[in-house]
Amino acid sequence: MFRALIAYGIVAFAVLQIIEPVMHGLHWPDTVLSFVVVALALGFPLVVSLAWIFDVRGGRIERTTSPSAGPGRLHPVVLVGAVALLGAVPALLYYFAFREDRQKPAPQAKAAAGTPSIAVLPFVNISSDKENEYFSDGITEELINRLANVEGLRVASRTAVYSLRGKNEGIQQIGAQLNVATLLEGSVRREGNALRVSAQLINVTDGYHLWSKTYDREFKGIFAVEDEIARSIADALQRKLVPVQQATTNPKALDLFMRGRYFWNKRSKNDILKATEYFEQAIREDPGYAPAYAGLADALALLYGYDVKPDQAVLQKAKEAALKALQIDPRLADAHASLGLVAHYSYDSSVAIKEYRTALELKPTYAMARKWLGDELVVSGQIPEARTEYEQALRDDPMAPIINNAVAFARLQDRDLQGAEEQFRKALELDPAFPPARGGLAVVYTIQGKYDEALREVDKLPEGPAALQIFRAHILFWAGRKEEALALARDAEVRARTEYVSPAHLGGIWGQLGETDKAFALLRKACAQRDPALLMINVEPAYDRLRSDPRFPELLRCAHLR
Repeated sequence: MFRALIAYGIVAFAVLQIIEPVMHGLHWPDTVLSFVVVALALGFPLVVSLAWIFDVRGGRIERTTSPSAGPGRLHPVVLVGAVALLGAVPALLYYFAFREDRQKPAPQAKAAAGTPSIAVLPFVNISSDKENEYFSDGITEELINRLANVEGLRVASRTAVYSLRGKNEGIQQIGAQLNVATLLEGSVRREGNALRVSAQLINVTDGYHLWSKTYDREFKGIFAVEDEIARSIADALQRKLVPVQQATTNPKALDLFMRGRYFWNKRSKNDILKATEYFEQAIREDPGYAPAYAGLADALALLYGYDVKPDQAVLQKAKEAALKALQIDPRLADAHASLGLVAHYSYDSSVAIKEYRTALELKPTYAMARKWLGDELVVSGQIPEARTEYEQALRDDPMAPIINNAVAFARLQDRDLQGAEEQFRKALELDPAFPPARGGLAVVYTIQGKYDEALREVDKLPEGPAALQIFRAHILFWAGRKEEALALARDAEVRARTEYVSPAHLGGIWGQLGETDKAFALLRKACAQRDPALLMINVEPAYDRLRSDPRFPELLRCAHLR
């Protein structure tokens, strides 16, 4: 009887080990495992009973003689039942205790499992030419856009997934951080016109593959590959893929567009200039390619803010590109957001807010459009409303440094210095070289009276010498070192004769130093040039001393802020 019990226990344990991968491979429901465990547990009494009644002797099965229950002895039936129960305990413990502890997902991942959700991890470039990384990134972005058209599927933003690039984290950790239930990962190999794309859909909870496939195509077949991957994922998640019209059928135009987005996302002035060239080439290849016009508008609008000296011709060209995109596709959210950015730099807050809201109606999870809307509400003096938009943008894209920075800025406006510092540090965890967060920490330290720490943060900023000098001058002024601040302001004024220095920044420091006439002359010049820095005069501490001056309302009217 005990030999049979041990043998059956070993077999039952082996079955439990084998059944789980078989279930996941065949996509059987979890209830199958429950039935198997119950069946194995019920098998213990049967095996023990048969082993009690029969025995094997000399190769023959014989009935054994049942001993009678005597005084002080357990009845045989009771003994058999007890042994059978003890035999079933290991299987039940395995399923209801040890297995559940091991399989229990992280709290965030479990919460995400309630809603169909996915993150497209950056596809890996395994081509011999490492410069093809732009193409693997482009495939990633295109798949994010395609999956956004799957009904009822929440898709993590590009910024969120790229913030995890290069980090050695497990499936459940990534799922918990991005708050998604499934992950799509893959690789791209491109050699000339030959293309191989591999993709796998993974369940975050248990790490098993729900679907995987490798596609070998010519480059011109890239559109079909993207469609097939999106359709396969929709089928695997039992969702419906909403058919959308292909923005372009020209593979070369798509390739140039991917290059443009790759460099645009790098966010330096030189990279944005490269992006502009690629978007223009994509438009020449396919004059009806709406996303290429929207990409060009995005690049030019950002270039206006990144350039050494704002150029109105660049802003007008950005507006024309966005309008052309909307002429081709009136429901392109990116183009409406670009128009909002153009309106922002044009000092037209009402139009900017309208365009951002339109973009969000078309694409509610467009986190950057929501962040830009928050910026515009700040400019308009609607701080509580801006905070609401920033917080929602953070929920939509929790791993974007720029959005974490915006939330920190809102907390700074509320004088929640501890909360602001924590959020600025969160932005720096995501991108240690992120300049706005460094500047934000310097402001927090200045308000706290930690002037040396503030100056150290300014030293880490990569901005131009004049801008850094003005920032240092503000900190030194607050530290009571007025003469040093005055020397830096004068030096910046001298630099302005031979290089561009923001008149809004110069006006701010002269206002702090008590030179109000000089400050207002510079601020009026900033308004005439539509200096982007002037838009913050309602909230920046640098302008605090000027707000009680009777000339300040005139300045607000000039900037269309009143």
